[in-house]
Amino acid sequence: MPILPAAARAVALALALAGPGTAQAESEVAAFDFYVSGIPVGKMSLDTTRSDTSYTSRSRIEAAGVVGMLLTFYYDGQSSGKIAGDGTVVPVRFEAHSKTPRTDRRSAIDWKDGAPVSVNVNPPRKKAPDPAKQAGTLDPISAAFAILRDRPGAELCDETLMVFDGSRVSRLRLDPPVADGDTITCAGNYARIEGEAHTLSSQREFPFELVFARQPNGDGRLERIQTDTSFGRAVLERRS
Repeated sequence: MPILPAAARAVALALALAGPGTAQAESEVAAFDFYVSGIPVGKMSLDTTRSDTSYTSRSRIEAAGVVGMLLTFYYDGQSSGKIAGDGTVVPVRFEAHSKTPRTDRRSAIDWKDGAPVSVNVNPPRKKAPDPAKQAGTLDPISAAFAILRDRPGAELCDETLMVFDGSRVSRLRLDPPVADGDTITCAGNYARIEGEAHTLSSQREFPFELVFARQPNGDGRLERIQTDTSFGRAVLERRS
């Protein structure tokens, strides 16, 4: 089915950003829908709790609509960590369970002082990045918390994060935000730097956009993530 490669690209991006587009509240649940050319292909739920010094986030992604009828896929991940005084996100524990037509895999990473000290991927990958070289990286959910949470418009984006999930290293590069009325847009680029390709998508690099809506207090809140494909625009759109 020609829509599947486009859906796979959206899934690959979601796996790199499998986390909260949520806000300053202590606890919040949000939901997003995936579309390719307006056709529903998946959904994502987000559950985040944070304080001034710590966070816990959980995200679930699964196929839906016509793709859900043809493809078994879901991803369930959770991360917890600390928030430094300057707002830097420092992961402590990451766990994920993913299921695709080819495999059922569980991953876990323990972090200490910003570096992974224990990595368990079962079943193991044939090729995986060396954890000893991944100091300063974030797990996917912590990375999403770092860049997608509600913040003042001027503080959104304009950064590069390295993401390590036990199986691969990816880079998320975000340009400075561009405001247009109550909409704030950030151009970005996803690149897989090391490790095996995602089961559903072998694409190594592609551009995307983050679109935030300005809130009454001046913060930007994530409304959608979008990327163009040869089968039309793939969109992750906030439902609630």
